[in-house]
Order: sequence, then C-alpha cells, then structure tokens
Amino acid sequence: MIREAYINRMKEIALNVTQTRIDSIRKKDITKSGCRVYKDGYIGVSGSLGEPTEETWNEAIKNLENKVPYNFEVCKDRKRRRDLRECNMSSDEFLKKAEELLEIIRSEFPNFIFSNKIKSIETEITLKNDVGLEYVNLDKYYQTELIIKHKESVNVFDTAVQRCERQFDIEAIVKDVRDYLTAFDNIVEIPKETKIPVISNFYDLGEKVIEGLNGNDLYKGTSIFNNKLGKEVFSKDFTVYVDRSEENIDIPFFDAEGSVIENDRFCLIQNGKINFGYTDKKTSAEYNIPNTAAALANYDEVPSLYGQGMVESRIKVKSGDKTLSEILNGKEAIYTVIMSGGDCTNEGDFASPVQMAYLFKDGKIVGRLPEFSVYGNIYEMFGEDYLGQTADRCYFGEHAIVLNMNIK
Repeated sequence: MIREAYINRMKEIALNVTQTRIDSIRKKDITKSGCRVYKDGYIGVSGSLGEPTEETWNEAIKNLENKVPYNFEVCKDRKRRRDLRECNMSSDEFLKKAEELLEIIRSEFPNFIFSNKIKSIETEITLKNDVGLEYVNLDKYYQTELIIKHKESVNVFDTAVQRCERQFDIEAIVKDVRDYLTAFDNIVEIPKETKIPVISNFYDLGEKVIEGLNGNDLYKGTSIFNNKLGKEVFSKDFTVYVDRSEENIDIPFFDAEGSVIENDRFCLIQNGKINFGYTDKKTSAEYNIPNTAAALANYDEVPSLYGQGMVESRIKVKSGDKTLSEILNGKEAIYTVIMSGGDCTNEGDFASPVQMAYLFKDGKIVGRLPEFSVYGNIYEMFGEDYLGQTADRCYFGEHAIVLNMNIK
C-alpha cells in the first residue's frame, strides 16, 4: 500500500472596501489535507482540515472498500520545490499601501464609490508520498477587485478594476482607474462598422475552444472538434497550450496526480492546427496519447479530468511579439470590461452581451460605450479574424487577445 498526502495551505488577508475606505480586515490561515492510499489497483481518499491525522489516513484506508479503480503508476522518486514569492511585504505594509491606494482614488475621483476586496494571498501546495515523491509549489500574490459606481448612477455598479499580480503595484492600479474613469463621462456611439477589433481575454471569448480540447471528449468523438484533430482550423498565429510555468499565478508545476510536463508547458493547438487534447493519466492510458498534466481535484477528491478546479486558468494562448498598439495600427477598437451571459453552439456560433466597454483609439481609452452585443463563429474569430495575443500586459495587468467581431 502506498500513502500519499495532497496538502493545500492558504494564508489570506482580505481588506473589505466600502465607500472607498477599508471597513474591515479578515485574516485566515487554512490548511486542507487530502490523504490518499493506493492498493491493488484501487484508491481510497479522505480529507480533513489541518495537517493529516491518523484518523484521516484510517478513513482513506477504509474507503478502499469502495473499490474506486486507479490502475496507474503512482509518481515516485521525484523531488522539486518551486518558490515564486517575489514580495515579502508584511501585513502592516500591505494595509498601509492599500490605504494609500484608496486615498489617491478617493481624492481624484470623488464622484465615484469603490467597493469590494483587496487581498494578499500566499499559497503552498504539496504532494508527497512514501515512494519518494515530494513536490512543493509556493506563491504569493495580490488580488485587487474593485467595483465602481458613479454616485448618481441607479446601477448596482458601473465598471470595475481588477488586477492579480505578485507585486502590489498601486501605481498600475491607479493608472487603470484614471484611464477608465477619465473616459467614463465621455459617452460615445458604437462604431458603425459591422466588424471591429475587440480587446478581451481568451476565457470570455474562447470557453468553447477550451471545452472542445478536453482530451476524453476529443478522442471519444464527442467534442465540437470531432474530425478536426490533426487539421489546421484556426489562424497560423493561434497557438494554445497547457501552461504550468512560473508566468501563471497560483498554478503549481504539477497536477493533482503529480504529473508534470517538459518545461512546464504542453502545446495543444500549434499554429492553428489541433494536435492534442488536454489529458490526465486515465485519458492518456485509454487513448495512448501524451499525459498533459491536466488532472484536477479538490483536496479530498479522486483526481480526474473533470475534478474540481479551474481548467481554464491552465490553458493559455501564446503571446505574439506585437504590443496592443502595434496590433491595432491606429484602428479603433472596443475594450471590454464586463462581458457575461454569452453562449456558443456546437457549430461554433458565439454571442454575448457586453455590459461595460470603452472605445479604444490612438493607444488609449477615449470614451464609454452603451451596452451592446458581440457575435461571431469561433472558426472565424480565431481564424481569419484573429489579430493576435499582445506581447504587453495591457488588459487588467494581463495579455489581451484581439480579434475582429460583429457588433450590434
């Protein structure tokens, strides 16, 4: 019998913001431990808060009686520790900087109300067993999520600013606020073109692409990309990969099964050609294809391709070598801020309302747009209409995806 511990520790300081002021502070330090035992092709799992206890191990052993199959080699004789923490700011320093940020935006924009959360989060994810596996991934980051409402607005909120970075860069956050709110009162018309470049992120526009790359569905023939494996169906500039590199925040270099990939990245779509789907051990073995380290699991779950987690955050688009300004080359564009409620058919037809967006012109945000909708087909959106992923982090501190879309 092999015993394996999957331990997630999170230390968080959450500043609750109301009326552009910090009204409360919440601190937590939570450890969640998953105990796994492997024997005779079966797995038993049990979880508990805190460090693993003998009681939790005994419960995991008892759960072997449920006969949950796990006929895969357990990762062993491997050690790696990756520490991505960049900022050693104390809780007092974090609070002081957050108050400084709020003081700046409160004084510069007295007609707006800021609320929600500013967080400092530190994580440690460990996977170790008694056959020589010991993986540890440490990270620390600052998550700013401020929703903004004009004092005279009847809406619950009007716009938002968000950033998630390893440095608490208040200058960058203030710049975002200035860019958005300076243009907020300048209400402009929707451009008359039927198609216009849209600046957004891959997850809002490409959820169906990510869904279609699920390896189990792709190789079973139930994916929207059925019969498209090995074919070039997107732009030659469009490359997608599983990404566990240090560029990602709070994504360990190993998946929930302990699988890893060379250089922490695995290409799924290369230059528009669908080469692979993302997989776990089970899917890899069943279809005799590479394991892309995409298994997910909560601390007390059996790992699988459908486990709890955000697979989207591990699927990335390769950035190009052009900045946003270089991609647009003087063209007007729509800079989306809030886009939700969209859907995509199995034929690839995508549509979504855009609740908040700005007009982007000559390298800057120039005015606020009324609500509208965008639509297109994913094979065109990421094909002939694909303009690229920016080299610069110009969209909420992240790379932006830019593509021509129909608007109405």
